[in-house]
Amino acid sequence: MSEIYYIDTLVYYDGVQVFEGRDCGDHAYVGAMIDTVGDADRYLVVNVARESLSHFKAGAKDLRTLLLEGTGRRWYTACVRDDFAQPIALEPQEAQVTDCDFLPEPGFYLPTVPYPSPAKSGI
Repeated sequence: MSEIYYIDTLVYYDGVQVFEGRDCGDHAYVGAMIDTVGDADRYLVVNVARESLSHFKAGAKDLRTLLLEGTGRRWYTACVRDDFAQPIALEPQEAQVTDCDFLPEPGFYLPTVPYPSPAKSGI
């Protein structure tokens, strides 16, 4: 099983909604919350190109497009229990992500105001 490490919160609303992560090879990942399972939040996670991530962060690309571009390779789910300091285990998925109800609606762009980091703010 692969794992990634939390880098930054990209969207926060009553918890981390979208985060940036990296694997041990320094490849970029984005996780978007899809639901809650028990005491953990479950995320759709995809490996994304750094350039695409930069476009998303600059408000030039919406979240759905970013995630769909990343799922061309593979996509994963991951559960996180409020402790983003620990490695995040990725569970590979076989179904097409478009066959699931996990993708956000088109048109969600990153807000221009940064969110607090859970690792730095104790979230």
